[in-house]
Amino acid sequence: MSTAIKAVQPAVPRFLAADEFSRECVEFFGETVQLFGFGPPSIGEIYGLLYASQEPLSFSDIFERLDISKGSASQGLNLLRSLGAVHTVAPVDANGRREYFSPELSLRKLLRGVLDERVSPLAGKSAGRLARLRELADWAGGRERKFRLSRVQQLETWRRRLKAVMPVLIALLGPKSKK
Repeated sequence: MSTAIKAVQPAVPRFLAADEFSRECVEFFGETVQLFGFGPPSIGEIYGLLYASQEPLSFSDIFERLDISKGSASQGLNLLRSLGAVHTVAPVDANGRREYFSPELSLRKLLRGVLDERVSPLAGKSAGRLARLRELADWAGGRERKFRLSRVQQLETWRRRLKAVMPVLIALLGPKSKK
């Protein structure tokens, strides 16, 4: 007498259990966002869900399908919009009251959005912070002062290099698209 062994499936949000492609996209982009430190995995998961969907999705579709809070969905969509990674598209319901979202598919535009919104401002804002660090390093005495000043000099070098490479990266990505 043989007994069939039932495979144990990992716990997966209900919509994803039947859609392996969507689940993999959600996980892939969630891990990618986490790897690059752009925020919590839910940001990448939202993008991954939109990426895997043939149709634009509403706000409620997103938080329900991912089983995340409305706050996480709202913050994630706001960040993705600011980066140009998602777009609001024309409403598809009869009343036109819901916003629907679709992903940006151009790698060039995605990278450009990250550079414009995250990296460029960081490079620009760091001058004041570096001046404050230099001031704090000067207050220390002896070996501690020398150590701290060497670290500040290293940060200043990094900042100069980042500022030098930013225009090159932006030029490689091409002109900013007009919407």
